[in-house]
Amino acid sequence: MSSNVSRRKFLGLAGAAVGLGAAGYYGLNNLGQSPTTTEPGAPGALADRYTRLALPKNPQNYLPDEYVDFIRWLESVSENIAGNSLRIAIEAEVGPRSLHRNRIDFETSTGVELKLEFDIYKNNLSKCLLAVSTQSPTFDIMNIDVSQVGRFAPHILTIEHLMETYPELTYPGLNVDDFVAPVKNFTCTYPPSLGAPWNIDFNGTFTQFPQEVPLMLRFFRKDLYSEEGREVGVTWDEYLDDIRHFHDPSRTKFGTVLMAAKFPSIIMEFHNWLYSFGGKLWDIKKDGHITADINSDVAVSALEHYLEVSKYAEPNSAFYGWAPAAESMSQRRAATCINLTEFASLMDIPGESYVVRQVGYARNPVGDAGASHHYSGAGLAIPKYSRNPAAAWVFIQWATVASMQLIAAMDPLALAVPTRKSVYENPNVQELVKEGTIRHFDTVKNAIDRDEINIKPGFPKWDSIEGEMLNQLNQVIRGNLSPRDALNIVQKRADDVGPFTF
Repeated sequence: MSSNVSRRKFLGLAGAAVGLGAAGYYGLNNLGQSPTTTEPGAPGALADRYTRLALPKNPQNYLPDEYVDFIRWLESVSENIAGNSLRIAIEAEVGPRSLHRNRIDFETSTGVELKLEFDIYKNNLSKCLLAVSTQSPTFDIMNIDVSQVGRFAPHILTIEHLMETYPELTYPGLNVDDFVAPVKNFTCTYPPSLGAPWNIDFNGTFTQFPQEVPLMLRFFRKDLYSEEGREVGVTWDEYLDDIRHFHDPSRTKFGTVLMAAKFPSIIMEFHNWLYSFGGKLWDIKKDGHITADINSDVAVSALEHYLEVSKYAEPNSAFYGWAPAAESMSQRRAATCINLTEFASLMDIPGESYVVRQVGYARNPVGDAGASHHYSGAGLAIPKYSRNPAAAWVFIQWATVASMQLIAAMDPLALAVPTRKSVYENPNVQELVKEGTIRHFDTVKNAIDRDEINIKPGFPKWDSIEGEMLNQLNQVIRGNLSPRDALNIVQKRADDVGPFTF
């Protein structure tokens, strides 16, 4: 169903809505349109229901026409799903929080109640695993991390199944080819289609829609580098020189900060060194046979360099995950670091950050195998045990449609890296990139185009090694174990538990 409502009319209405004070939304149906209604007494009937949209939160006060078209489509299919309630298990990240800020759009256009249950990664994973292992209908939608897809794959309704089962609830402009290929291949296809260093396609099944692109990049203090007339280092040795140059513990200023706690963050961070140096965790064969390759000489060299960097890091780094490390950067305690793009917006929040507009983003340092950026994204999946799969299917389309991703990308509190190619190319996004509100998108797109993304392949028994690995890496950073001894322990653990397969 197409909309005849122009962007100008919407912006005019938005301006009028601002005058309403705390309302924070405007009515789509006030533009000469009839309210969406359901018959009294019908299942889930919502008398006089009408669509309301959240006010645009981006600096341009911009609401995409394409989004209005999508909302009109939601209205057109709402009679099939109105009255349902969706319970959604989701990580407390910038993209999902942006969805939460705009949930009134979905709820009022469909008549479906959203119950978004936010939690940190570990908690979200635990309760989702509990739900599927007991075949409980607790959640209608889950976000599933790239490293965990194998454990959930048997419990997920595939995208092909959803499209075939609910053709009348499948958006005509869905365009799955618009999703960024590596993200679709790694997060949403199982077994995954793997790039370097494996370059293997297992012809897997499309299981979920990619949510966003948390990619690890180099954060650096533009103001410090400018004051010193110093260029951002390109290689790992130059990165180490930068860190040494800015390290001044006597003034509580450190060269860097790590996310080296006994937590999955340390594995993710080490990945940037490991794959750039030419190493890998796993030897994956074309038949799906997986064995460990964790204690190679290049892996030991990568960990030795990571250990050397830690000598110039904020002392609490051995106890930090990704969020405390990002906070250290925003509080001027570190000159540069490697962290996830989801924390880019944190750098520019007035009153909370001391480095507003002072942080730049660059490609990760280059090693013998080039640069490498760890990707830790998740997708939105529907478990087989959901009582509301039809409404859930409509939701994950809304959450990942290009126009919704455009809204989340332009939201200053999110700046969520999109999973759709068209969003990177959108003129309004490019304007914010040029203006400086969004400063990390070009670096992300460059890493994607160069195929410089590394992941933790999500085969089912990966978790039996993860605990050992994060523990031993942390012991190295704390000075309790040598890099070679630590990786030998992890290798032995993997050999004892393995071999593995998808």
